[in-house]
Amino acid sequence: MVINIVPDDLIEMVSSKDCVIIDVREKFEYDSGHIKDSILMPMYDIFKDVNLVKKYKDKKIVLVCSSGHRSYYTGKFLEENGLKDIYNLYNGVYGWEMYDLPLEF
Repeated sequence: MVINIVPDDLIEMVSSKDCVIIDVREKFEYDSGHIKDSILMPMYDIFKDVNLVKKYKDKKIVLVCSSGHRSYYTGKFLEENGLKDIYNLYNGVYGWEMYDLPLEF
């Protein structure tokens, strides 16, 4: 089950250093602002090669997109391919910004 989380949850997960943040948007979206230390891995790249993410199977995998939709469906795909501990940032980068949290460029 993909678990929806809010920015406060993500901040707590990052502070415990047991997660990886994967931004599933396109490069031009990522370049317009992203969460610190997130890894750009566009959704369609993951759909073509799930092994891109499988190397992080021992961590909690937090998926991020603009609004939370692409990342949620990417999470479902990852679960169908045997990965566990999948989290989706609810409302995505938009939700992050609504909390007045910083983005990197």
